[in-house]
Amino acid sequence: MNSSNRTNRLSVLATVALMGFSLHAGAKVIPAELPDPDGKPGDASKPVKVYILAGQSNMVGMGNLSGARNVYDGVYLSSNPDVPDGPLQIYKVGNYKTAPLAVYLPDGTKTDKPIVEGELEVSQHGVYQLHCGFGENSYSVMQLDGREVYRRELGGNPVNQGLTLQPGTRYKFKISGFKGVPPRFWMEKTDLLGNGDLDAVVKREGKFPWLLDAQGEWTVRNDVYFQEARLAKDGKGSPLSATSNGKSIGPELGFGYVLGDFHDEQVLLIKTAQGNRSLGFDFRPPSSGRTDPGNEFESAEYRLMVEGVRKTLDNIAKVVPGYKGQGYEISGFVWFQGHKDSYTETLIAEYEKHLVNLINDVRKEFKKPKLPAVVATIGFGGHNMQEKFLKIHQAQMAVGDAKKHPEYYGNVASVDTRDFWREVDESPKGEDYHYNRNAETYMLIGDTLGRAMVRLLGGKAEPFPRVPRPERVAAGQGDETSEEKKTAAQNALKAIILDGITASYIANPRYNKALLQEASGERPQRANQFLRGAMYGLENCYQAAGIDDHDWHSFGPNLDAVQWSYYSFDPQESQPKEKGSRYRKVTYPAGMENWSAPDFDAAKVGWKSGLPPFGQLDGKPEPLRTCDEHSQCRCGVKPNTLWEKEVLLVRGTFDIPPLKDGHRYRIVLGGSNHVNTGEGYAIYVNGKLFAESNSGVPNRQGGQPRGGHVYADLRDEFKGGKVTIAATSFLRYNNPRGPLPPYGHLSLWIEEQKVPPVGEKTNSEKGS
Repeated sequence: MNSSNRTNRLSVLATVALMGFSLHAGAKVIPAELPDPDGKPGDASKPVKVYILAGQSNMVGMGNLSGARNVYDGVYLSSNPDVPDGPLQIYKVGNYKTAPLAVYLPDGTKTDKPIVEGELEVSQHGVYQLHCGFGENSYSVMQLDGREVYRRELGGNPVNQGLTLQPGTRYKFKISGFKGVPPRFWMEKTDLLGNGDLDAVVKREGKFPWLLDAQGEWTVRNDVYFQEARLAKDGKGSPLSATSNGKSIGPELGFGYVLGDFHDEQVLLIKTAQGNRSLGFDFRPPSSGRTDPGNEFESAEYRLMVEGVRKTLDNIAKVVPGYKGQGYEISGFVWFQGHKDSYTETLIAEYEKHLVNLINDVRKEFKKPKLPAVVATIGFGGHNMQEKFLKIHQAQMAVGDAKKHPEYYGNVASVDTRDFWREVDESPKGEDYHYNRNAETYMLIGDTLGRAMVRLLGGKAEPFPRVPRPERVAAGQGDETSEEKKTAAQNALKAIILDGITASYIANPRYNKALLQEASGERPQRANQFLRGAMYGLENCYQAAGIDDHDWHSFGPNLDAVQWSYYSFDPQESQPKEKGSRYRKVTYPAGMENWSAPDFDAAKVGWKSGLPPFGQLDGKPEPLRTCDEHSQCRCGVKPNTLWEKEVLLVRGTFDIPPLKDGHRYRIVLGGSNHVNTGEGYAIYVNGKLFAESNSGVPNRQGGQPRGGHVYADLRDEFKGGKVTIAATSFLRYNNPRGPLPPYGHLSLWIEEQKVPPVGEKTNSEKGS
């Protein structure tokens, strides 16, 4: 220890004495930032300090060591305060995180010059690209700390420069060269690295530096030994390090580093935890009694915990490296659990009672009447915790409250973990019951438990600096967002959606080829009965930005209001009705072989006329579902014409306007969009096969429109004038759950869409 650090340490001890604290002989002061471990083994001349760590899966340890992936396809910050703070899901495009940017402008500044100056601050370390303005408002120059980061000359394209920014630092910006209203600026985080695993938290963000040595490797505490005594057969252990628990960490890592720094002796951590276990049943302590003595699982985890500890201690000479027969001292008990007890009101209501009994029974079991115990509360959702978890949290905090449990004064402490909750975008994965597998959460919980234990042992531990987490309003709570606010948010997001998200989607190699093919009308190699291709993502982008220019609209005559010719028959190629797939090649009645051709005379062979939809439900013209009559499936519309027998043929000749350049067209088949509600079909245009599906709607595909697009090779059939459209489909008689009365529903209409631009230029570059 250098002289400066020694002086600081003595100063702290003097301060403690003046404040009236009494430290145990030889007790150390644990600083906020731990020192690097020296690699030396603990003092083997004194008894080993033993700590029991118990609980369910989060004590087992679910903090990812590495491999985190960002949960968002894009992260955007905006100087516009109307940008909502939260995820933005655009179907088929991705899940994006948007948030207002912290911007600071000088108070009362006025200028006649086209210039804006201020400061900005980001919340997350990373590489950012700045964008300024939108459309005609994007011609400007922006500097950050004197460095040009954005420029767009009149008539030119934007030039952006990426740069690395740190949280907690204010950067000066200046925007100049604009005309009219000062442009809003927004930032795209371009290094979408995974967040929240230990690699990211320690190696990238520089937190918990004592976990990393000078060579960038994980440090090892040779004075602390970690033994897993519940899940591994005959136990499994190692000197404590980030990899002791395998590919994930639990609270033992932070806890062990604190206690290793506190004790001169060797330290042994015995973890006896198992996932999906409740305190009120699985860990039910003896003093709580039995609710079902014949159930072998009730209280089983308590017995296994004791068994694991005793087995480890019986073999301590083989477990702890360098053990010299000096004996051991059970020095503390650590509890981290609570999720499973939220399943029933009884377990919630009795949690405090069982926790008190657990602490008392562990003390009795190991003959340590005042054994220090620290309890980590559950922290799911942070300060926005669900009510059922909040009740358990309150019970856990109550046990450490000397006013409620004076017998625990100075020997039991509760640690509130809610500030350690990290949201999914800060974490490796979306598993709220495992704290989104965030390693920082587990480190903070373990570190704080360790410091609480040090205080119970008579030592002093400076609190580890923590950032208070804000209270968040749960979905469905609070005031409904006004239409004005929704419109403002949509307008504020427009630049991000169109110049950021949309541009990225178009440029993505995964979608770009398909977008170009769909825009040109090129027929794909593999046809799909569903009408939502890559272009559907672009449609959703524009809709999210409040632009409906590229929505699909009805085209041509209203085909629901005109008479169609139809014929229904049972084919000679019979098929058992329990078989789901009905669409098949069948023999048409005599004289109907060319039923889809323009010159076919339907009336001559006995066809009837009727208005769509065509359908039946158990022999009656009833709708298939209760869907809104305006929904795209149309199966909630009552059929106008009865579909009598298994096979239905429909046809009609209509005056269709000529198709327009720059637009896409499709024929939509209604009545069979839901899973197991529709069969295969064939659609013909002027006698040519237009679209076909040999099956109905499979699982996970429901809700999508069916039919076919007008590809370039068939556009000549729609030059304007008479067009014959024909279709066929089959009734269904069952679904995967068994036989049903026969049912079917069919209608057709034509739709038009203005093709969205699919070049890689942004909307600002096009001067939108």
